[in-house]
Amino acid sequence: TVIPDASINCQVKSRKGNSFINAPQFVLEVLSPSTAKYDQTEKKKIYQSEEIPEYWSIDIRKRSIEIYDLDYEEDIPKYFLADTVTKENNEDLHLIHFPHIQIDFEQLFDGTG
Repeated sequence: TVIPDASINCQVKSRKGNSFINAPQFVLEVLSPSTAKYDQTEKKKIYQSEEIPEYWSIDIRKRSIEIYDLDYEEDIPKYFLADTVTKENNEDLHLIHFPHIQIDFEQLFDGTG
């Protein structure tokens, strides 16, 4: 069992207490010095194997967001880097699978230094 920093789960009926039984459609991890390696390797592999369509990795120190989209390579789920968003291209920030949800780059990093 892993717990992402943020997620979108569309099947509320699959909820049991504060947990969801099924995999979310989107996960986001905020990298910190103590968790970055684990978030970018082990957790990412788990999300990939569970076929979560979209994974974001936010690096607070670099003020960047890596956006990964799930696809298949010979029927094996695999994440592909769809975009890296920084202050210079922050107008490109959007959820691939939920394009109508608005996310403000500056608000994501508000209060982080």
